[in-house]
Amino acid sequence: MADTSIVEKIKKLLALATSSNENESTAAAEKASLLLAQYNLGLADLGPNHQEEIDENSVETTSKFVTWKMMLLSGIAEANGCTGMRNTYTGSMFLVGSSTNLIVCKHLYEYLSSAIEKRAKYRKGSGRGLAYLNAFRVGCATRLRQRLLEQKQEMEESGIPGSVDTAATPGIVVRSMFEKNQQAIADYLEGRGVKIKTRTDSQVSSEAGFNSGYEVGDKISLQKQVQPEGEQKQLNECL
Repeated sequence: MADTSIVEKIKKLLALATSSNENESTAAAEKASLLLAQYNLGLADLGPNHQEEIDENSVETTSKFVTWKMMLLSGIAEANGCTGMRNTYTGSMFLVGSSTNLIVCKHLYEYLSSAIEKRAKYRKGSGRGLAYLNAFRVGCATRLRQRLLEQKQEMEESGIPGSVDTAATPGIVVRSMFEKNQQAIADYLEGRGVKIKTRTDSQVSSEAGFNSGYEVGDKISLQKQVQPEGEQKQLNECL
């Protein structure tokens, strides 16, 4: 069963990013991922009886494979202890993971996919056709996915810094947590006879569109941005 308190804290973080300030979107995503990792580590410390069961949750249904959406979903999932997949028969894009992780990943996907669409719509016109806009979405999703996975890698290598209330967590412990999550998901999928096919094609028809989207994805990522003091205080208070 999902921990509603942790979900609400993360939702509050992401709600702060609904403003027009582009510095907030990935910043909230990074803090949400960090908080979720700390929660999962806390469960691990309590022992196997406290682990959440693996389940799946539908995100949306598409009539065809949409590269940027699956790229974004898989990045969010991998960075937060889940797996993102698409059923080729029903068109359902879905997540597999523990209940709390599923809720957070779905909420984060809805937020970031909406953020990409808003920025794509803003660029309509001025000779920019569908090819440009689709490539823009792929570029933006590519950079956001990279940022999320870079954060995960940083946690796995350097651990999670301590705070006033919590001790620092070594990287080896963080890696072990992610590995246990992935093994539990693999066992779940195997038990249901799910066959996985990896799709890697991501060709785009507009290099200019892709590059523009990639730059936008970099701008809304948090690590290189400096939050105004008041906004940073709000984010920290949510933790």
